[in-house]
Amino acid sequence: MRIGRSTYDLEMLQRLIGQGPLSRVITTAAIGGAGLLNIDTAGIVEAVLALTPAHFYKSMEAEKRPGLWQDVYHLPFEGVEIYIKLQLSPDGRGVVVQFKLR
Repeated sequence: MRIGRSTYDLEMLQRLIGQGPLSRVITTAAIGGAGLLNIDTAGIVEAVLALTPAHFYKSMEAEKRPGLWQDVYHLPFEGVEIYIKLQLSPDGRGVVVQFKLR
């Protein structure tokens, strides 16, 4: 775990995620977590685009794919604190790994 600096450039991930389905992946876990908060895919993208470096919490190695890192952010959004985990996929797409209540 790395606290203090992100693995990926946030603006780059935001650009990829904001560009649309060809340049992003939103995992089933993220969609499910957002659904529990009544937030749809557009809301997930909106939240990711609202992130700033100040929301960064930690960078951690992926549990299922050692060697692949994921950046965690905490964001106040629509009246709740959201836990958002992002990464860059091996094929260069922005990935929303998790989106859930913190």
